[in-house]
Amino acid sequence: MEPTSRTPLLFDRWSDSYDRSGLQLLTYRPLHDAVVRRLGKLDPSVVLDLGCGTGQLTERLIRRFPNADVVGFDFSDGMLDEARHRVDTALVRADAHHLPVAPGTVDLVVCTESFHWYRDQRFVLDGLARLVRPGGRLLIGSIATVTSFGDQVMRAVSSAAGTEVRALPPTALAGLLTETGFEVIHQRRVPRFGLASWPVLTDARRR
Repeated sequence: MEPTSRTPLLFDRWSDSYDRSGLQLLTYRPLHDAVVRRLGKLDPSVVLDLGCGTGQLTERLIRRFPNADVVGFDFSDGMLDEARHRVDTALVRADAHHLPVAPGTVDLVVCTESFHWYRDQRFVLDGLARLVRPGGRLLIGSIATVTSFGDQVMRAVSSAAGTEVRALPPTALAGLLTETGFEVIHQRRVPRFGLASWPVLTDARRR
């Protein structure tokens, strides 16, 4: 997450109930499962979980890559406090627009359910392109509208509530990734047990 409007405060307040089993089962677990399946035979040395929340996926990444340095980033103190009860790894409070990571040092970035909150998504992708080594991977799981018009409507409605959501349609996200130095190698909707809002999982390789 990043520090615009009321977004950090929203997630601080949400953090103590974020891990309720029903919420995780219906919304986050299917996307996390899809991310883990996409990891295949990857063997990264440095893994970033961007927008790690309470560390649900971070924990799975640690198990999946026991020899890697797995670092979780989030802008919500409340979420990070919850994550510290779950994982024994580096957890950093940071704005996705300004990550304190050296260029060319990261093999894998996963970003689930947070990209649609970012104020300047192009800027974030530019930054990630600098951090990820050539051949490294970026997996983004984010809510996504079908059309650009739908994205505009969602932005207007969510802005009125003070927490703007930028739900780029898959083609628009793929275009941004291509422009910022990534090659999209996989993109699909992830079903969420009948819920209308199915996120899109995009897997991209750093060129």
